[in-house]
This record gives sequence, C-alpha cells and structure tokens, in this order.
Amino acid sequence: MLAWLAVLSRSRRFRRLAPGLVAVALFGLGCAIRLPAVLQQQAQEEVRHAELTEQQAASAAHLAALEQLQVSVTVAEQRLQEAYWQLAAGEGMSDLLDRLAALGHAHGLLIERVVVHEDEQQPGYRKVPLELQVLGRYAALRRWLDDWFGQARVLRSGDLRLAAADGQPGLLRLELRVDTYQALAPTSAPAVLAQVPARAAIVISAIDPFAPGASRLPSAGLASVPLAQLEMVGSLSRGAAHEALLRVAGRLYRVRPGDRVGRDQGVVTQIDQRQVEVRERVFMAGGWHERTAFLTLAKRLGKEAPNQDETIDEVGAGSPAADSTGVGDAVSG
Repeated sequence: MLAWLAVLSRSRRFRRLAPGLVAVALFGLGCAIRLPAVLQQQAQEEVRHAELTEQQAASAAHLAALEQLQVSVTVAEQRLQEAYWQLAAGEGMSDLLDRLAALGHAHGLLIERVVVHEDEQQPGYRKVPLELQVLGRYAALRRWLDDWFGQARVLRSGDLRLAAADGQPGLLRLELRVDTYQALAPTSAPAVLAQVPARAAIVISAIDPFAPGASRLPSAGLASVPLAQLEMVGSLSRGAAHEALLRVAGRLYRVRPGDRVGRDQGVVTQIDQRQVEVRERVFMAGGWHERTAFLTLAKRLGKEAPNQDETIDEVGAGSPAADSTGVGDAVSG
C-alpha cells in the first residue's frame, strides 16, 4: 500500500488529480454524515405539504359552503321582504276598508258594522283584528267572500256565523272575524309578484242552502221578485186564453197560467180581466202551508180568498227592492 502511494506520489497525473479526489472524498464523507438528516427533513416536509394541501382543500370546500349559504341568506331575505310586503299588499287599513266597501257595493250587500280592534304586536309585523256584519243574499255573500279573500293581501278568517235575517225573507246576516296584518317597516313592492298568475274564476252555485225545500232551486224570471212588488196593469185575451201584464221596476212582463211568480213558489192558477190568482207554498211555523193571493188591476196586492181547505196568511208589503237585472223577458215596446 505504501509502495503504491509512493509510486502515485511520484506520478505527475496523480498530483494533478489528488485535489479533486480529496474533494470527492470529503463530499462523499459529508453526504454520508448529512444525508440521513436531510432525507428525514424532506420526508417531514412532504408530510407537511400533504397536510397543507388537505387544509387548503377543506378551506376551499368551506368557502364554497359559505358562498352557498350567503346565496341562501340573500334569497331568504328577499322572500322575507316579499312576505312582509304581501302581508298588506302595500296598502294601509283605509285602503282595505275602501276595498271592502267597493266589493260589498258591487255584490249588492249591506255592510252593517265594521269594528277595527287594537293591533297586536308580533315579531316583525302587527296583527289587526276586524269584526264585520254584512247583510245580503247567500249567492252574493258567497261571491263577495271569494273576491275579498282572494286579494293579494293576507287575510285570515276566524269565527264565522251565518243566519237568516229576522223579518227579511231571503236575506242572510253574516258575522265574521278577520285578522289582517301589516309590516312594521314600509317595504317596496317585489318584482316577483308580476309573475304570479291571475286567479281563475270560481263558479259558485246559485242554490241557497238556507232556503227551505224546493225554494232552494235557483229562481228565474219573475220567480225572483217578491209578489208584493208586482203590479197588474192590464190583460190580453186570445180566444179563451188570458194573459196578464205585470209591471216591476219600470218593465212589463207577460204571464199566463202555470208561470212562476214571487219568491214563495207562487204559480199563476187563473187570469181574468181584473185580477191574477196566485197559489203560493210557504214554510212557516215549522211546516209547509198553501195560500192564495190576488194581484188586482191597478193595485199591488189584493186580499186572499178564503178557503176552508188551506191555510190563510196575509202577505205583507214592503219587501226588499227587487233587482230587475235578469228577471224574465220584458214585453217589447
């Protein structure tokens, strides 16, 4: 070994390569000493990098969830504003009462009483109870309720009582409690309501469930007019057949035996030049009774003919005014 070293030391090439060889040897010795620590640190950094990558992915998912939540909050706030607006549909209490009066007038109803109670504070809104008392016919009340509760404003009905009006045949008195609502702060009309489709028309039966027996059937022609409001103004003769001219609300109508007149299931039984005989069937004192009434020429309502086989009742005048719209066919000219 020493001999080889002595030979190499005398070699010129070795003397030139010796510094490099020493450097390589020192580098290799340093790597042998430092490399395990470096490799261990590298492994630790790789583990940390993986953890940071996972944290970044979790943060991105959390951020996406927060953005989605923010969108949901925005939509919820918009819907809440729409709900607050729809509580009163942008109207005040005076607007609601004006609408109530207009709809009542359009349906021929009499609004007898309106009581506005003190408002009740609720989170974000206040509730204002109303008590209503309305007088009218069943079909008109039914249509009015459908129109009034079908508006954009939120209305919630409470107790409801419907009963026949004393001393006013054919009329019903509706007592109703309604809760109305108002937002505490004014809100602008939401644009989304422009996309809400219009309500379809609801067909309401003209049958009155509060009318007794056969009188529940929808009336037509002079059968919808109180007998006390009919006036005989003339008669027509065609051979042995006679027709009478009756006037109501400024219009003339022809009737012949068998025609229906009056609201008490009246049927024309006989006509002559001076009077019209009408047989009626009324529900009184818990039972059905028949009576005969006469419409005499140039007089409103004559006395009833006595009959031992039938119940005799006086027919009072002064019934509610008849609506001439849709009452039979008027005499032309």
